[in-house]
Amino acid sequence: MDEKYCLIHCGGIALTIPVSNVLRVEPEPQIYPLPRMRASMTGVFRFEKEWVPVLHLEKIISNQDFRQDVCCVERKYVLVCATELGYIGLPCDSAVRILNVYGDCIADCEAPLIPGCTQEMIYRNERYPILDIDRLLPHCP
Repeated sequence: MDEKYCLIHCGGIALTIPVSNVLRVEPEPQIYPLPRMRASMTGVFRFEKEWVPVLHLEKIISNQDFRQDVCCVERKYVLVCATELGYIGLPCDSAVRILNVYGDCIADCEAPLIPGCTQEMIYRNERYPILDIDRLLPHCP
């Protein structure tokens, strides 16, 4: 069985997220910081009459290759993702493409880059972490 994944670039890192989790890609939404918000969140934005928290990826991804200046300061897009807890915003530099992936293109992570990521997608001989938002949220500070 094949599944569709969205390939995104975020802070210089390419990763994927199941299309079934993505409701919409919002171009440059107005994000409002809130006092006393969790360190893993940058603020909130308005989406369909709801306030949606936006992840602060530089606080979550501790990797020297992650370009903190790009993704978390000047976001070009925010993916509105559905989680078990409600909507969450995932900032990204670009949503590159939608990929059809077959079961043999999924592998266990060799060295997990993102907390909660246990699998990678192999596409054109490159490995991309599969972001599982529901597994990521409990690791957020």
